[in-house]
Amino acid sequence: DHRDTPLNLPPTYNLPYTDWRFTMSSDNDNNNIGDDNSDKTTKNVSPQHRPSCRPPTNSTYLAIGQDLFSVNEYVSSQYNYSLRRYILAQNHENAKNATTSTDVVTDNGDQTDDDPPSLSSFVPSAFMVYTDLAHLNGLWNPTDYGSGIEYADGLLNSFPSNSDANNQHDQRSHADAGLQIGLYLNGTAGCTSVFTGRLDTQIRSLLAYVERSSASKIFLRIGYEFDNPSFGYGDDPSMYVLAFRKIVADCKRGLSDEALEKVLFVWHSWGAPLSEGLTLERFYPGDDYVDWVGVSIFQQFFPWSPYWGGTVKDVEN
Repeated sequence: DHRDTPLNLPPTYNLPYTDWRFTMSSDNDNNNIGDDNSDKTTKNVSPQHRPSCRPPTNSTYLAIGQDLFSVNEYVSSQYNYSLRRYILAQNHENAKNATTSTDVVTDNGDQTDDDPPSLSSFVPSAFMVYTDLAHLNGLWNPTDYGSGIEYADGLLNSFPSNSDANNQHDQRSHADAGLQIGLYLNGTAGCTSVFTGRLDTQIRSLLAYVERSSASKIFLRIGYEFDNPSFGYGDDPSMYVLAFRKIVADCKRGLSDEALEKVLFVWHSWGAPLSEGLTLERFYPGDDYVDWVGVSIFQQFFPWSPYWGGTVKDVEN
């Protein structure tokens, strides 16, 4: 989270709980690419003055994805498990107290901790979907890339709002949930189209979606896993930087202050070996364009991880 004090983490992955946060900086010449007068027309929204969504100590901001069925199944399974625990606890309490009544109501009619949990208690902090800038499928319309239906609006509307929740003391709802969007740019060719303006209409459509979205926060992972060789950004990292910066600048110019406040720009590495001659610094757009740093973690922590899959050192890098 670039908006708070850097953690100055030591070179280890044995971090407390699951609050993984990394800060990166770069003094390379690549950070000057594309610095023209366009910033003069950009709204003055500096990272340090934007609200942080860093979770409280000892808690985790959990985003889950990515297909509609799996997300619903995850939430429903958590809910079902919690109800079973509730029933067992109530049966135990009834047996201990030799009473058949477990309903406890306060003077104002509010439900208490003795009430069963509600489904809204298990709505995650954010939902995650993939889309590509050229088509923007999966946001306001459902799509299927072969692994299940992805549908951002469908996820945000799948769970009850606070006004519909059975338990008034449960404050979680779809209105509170955020959205994480993996925005594919289609390699260097797509980045060139972004920078030269050929995808401006699509960018405006993306901004229109963000403007009206009910998500409380939107993490925009622009050109996710830019250093993954199979994604095609490595032949011209500077063009990736230019495209990233243009999308951020367009968001700052085109979104209302209210919408822009909830958007967080994410620079996301795949955490595995880079192609020969490349460095992470060559892909970095600069602190003024990046709010959060993401890293893919799959098999890197296991001793059997293949070379191409990376190791702990790749994650630390």
